[in-house]
Amino acid sequence: MDERSSKHQIEILKVLHDANQAMGSTRIVEALAAMGVNMNGRTVRFHLQRMDEEGLTDKISRRMGRIITDRGKRELESVEIVQRMRFVVSRIDSMCYDMSFDITKGSGSVVLNFSLVEAARINEALDEIEKAFTAGLGMGRLAMARGPGQAVGPERVPHDMIGIGTVCNVTMNGILLKMGIPVTSRYGCLLRMEGGDPLYFTQLVEYTGITVDPLDMFIKAGMTRVREVARGRSGAVGASFREIPANAGRSFESVYKRIERIGLAGVITTGKPNQPLFNVPVDEGTIGIAVVGGLNPVAAAHEAGCATTNTALHSLVDFSELHDFRELRSVVKQF
Repeated sequence: MDERSSKHQIEILKVLHDANQAMGSTRIVEALAAMGVNMNGRTVRFHLQRMDEEGLTDKISRRMGRIITDRGKRELESVEIVQRMRFVVSRIDSMCYDMSFDITKGSGSVVLNFSLVEAARINEALDEIEKAFTAGLGMGRLAMARGPGQAVGPERVPHDMIGIGTVCNVTMNGILLKMGIPVTSRYGCLLRMEGGDPLYFTQLVEYTGITVDPLDMFIKAGMTRVREVARGRSGAVGASFREIPANAGRSFESVYKRIERIGLAGVITTGKPNQPLFNVPVDEGTIGIAVVGGLNPVAAAHEAGCATTNTALHSLVDFSELHDFRELRSVVKQF
């Protein structure tokens, strides 16, 4: 089957699935039009016949039309999973492109992770967040707080919650891109650390093969130990594995010094051209870079029993809205 025919069949399956009842071709055409898909009745009937033969749909009667079968539902689910697997990478790329931060001026928008913490436990959460930032486990030293009812990107903070925004490490991709240094995001990782020193990756998840942010997944699964690492003990923290062209190495070092000065540092280790980093091979002609996970400070609070709801790559925020992490407590007291 060609790609266009397959796309048409998936669109019809979506209509039948959402309807949850039998539909004739006329009603399917109307539903498709409401979705912005132009397909005439003849084309719909042609695909329905093919889909009957493949067991994706079942004709109840000439008058009532078709329903989606269990096989059709599985087909639709498999396609949607593949589509979602592209989401994280495409989200990274689009937000890097859309952010406007200018490192020469120290102004513009950066990429924000956003987390919700119960207001009743915010002081306990801030204890852990501060320790993690102090230990260098956050993306630089900047963050933000929002109180109940205040808007952050596309949503408002619920009445019994406090919102904590942390800089997403994708911000570094955007800064480097605007300075002419292309970056490839390869893996979301867990990095084993002992006594403050990075040792090796314990988990690697390809961004192209996952439907959710890896660090958020690690946090929910209870796989991080940011609290332990922040106290100088051994444990695993969130990180990302990136690659840059080997011939951009010197330019990267120069730009990164400026990134550090404005409070957005996050590089754990930089490898050597064409050499593995923590036993992870790199593509020919590239350098591997391990970058700290922006959600690590919130992960520490989560580990302490302060349940969090985290959204990586949440939205863009103006750099001027960020504070030094040591100011978060005084900001929260105003809510």
